[in-house]
Amino acid sequence: MSAPVPAPYAPLVRIARWGGEMQLVASADAETGALLAAEYPIAFVTIDADEDDEAPMLLLESILATDETYARVSAEDLKLSTWTLGSGDRATLEALARKYRRNPKKLAQLYHRVAANNIRYAQGGVIGYGIWPIVSRSNHSCDPNARLGATPKQPLAELLLATRPIRSGDAICWNYLGDESFLALDWFARNQQLLKDFQFLCRCPRCEAERPARIAALPKREIAALFAGTGA
Repeated sequence: MSAPVPAPYAPLVRIARWGGEMQLVASADAETGALLAAEYPIAFVTIDADEDDEAPMLLLESILATDETYARVSAEDLKLSTWTLGSGDRATLEALARKYRRNPKKLAQLYHRVAANNIRYAQGGVIGYGIWPIVSRSNHSCDPNARLGATPKQPLAELLLATRPIRSGDAICWNYLGDESFLALDWFARNQQLLKDFQFLCRCPRCEAERPARIAALPKREIAALFAGTGA
């Protein structure tokens, strides 16, 4: 039987409609360094160092492996993004549907939620991916006002920390790549990486201001083709 998940601590955030979607926003003014939220995962899987590309599918199977975890994840109102499935992903999902006796269409939808909400964790020699429902409601930004942190005193807890003063009602955003050098890149390089790793183009204020005029009106598929043509 799965162990109970400790309740999250979220003194300075709430989930509210912001920018057309349900998003994590500040519930009060926060100073630099403030702990916005601390949360344990409702599902988690450890991985080897070379398994990052397989992590969403490995996490999905770990969720399917126990009825308690499956029910826990299914009960959450997680973000749903369309994640393009390759032939290998479709074959794996079909095999998992047979193995765990799940409806293939519902399983594919669950995979989209897992792929959209999973977060990488690395602390104390543990590397893995999990789902932290509150933290996952915070969007990416190339000019973030928060960052993720971890502490050995609270294994598997994700801490969301303010990196600058945040006003009540502001959206809470962090850098999904977790690498400060990523933020030093130009619009083209940043969004090429985001599209490759997360299948979205960033719409944060910084990216809106820096997007080259020649591609501002292009649809995502044409921008993806442009990225592919660079050979970068």
